[in-house]
Amino acid sequence: MRLIPLIMIFYIPAMIGTIIWRERSEAYKVKAGIWYAIGFGGIVAVHLIFRNVSALQIAETLAISLVQIAAALLLAFFTVYKLAD
Repeated sequence: MRLIPLIMIFYIPAMIGTIIWRERSEAYKVKAGIWYAIGFGGIVAVHLIFRNVSALQIAETLAISLVQIAAALLLAFFTVYKLAD
């Protein structure tokens, strides 16, 4: 259950990026990629700042963050898909 709060935080850039991605132009896909990189990277960076900095904890945080990002992207995809139709 401790994963849920960060999934919801990751959901915000995932939702914005997915909405932009749904546009059909290549320029919009670049903008969506920037949203994903800055949003997810910023959240992970802040999360790492507030943790102890041993190599094992950094690796664990990154692995858990990837799972959370995947879950947030999946939720955002289904939300945007339902709203668009």
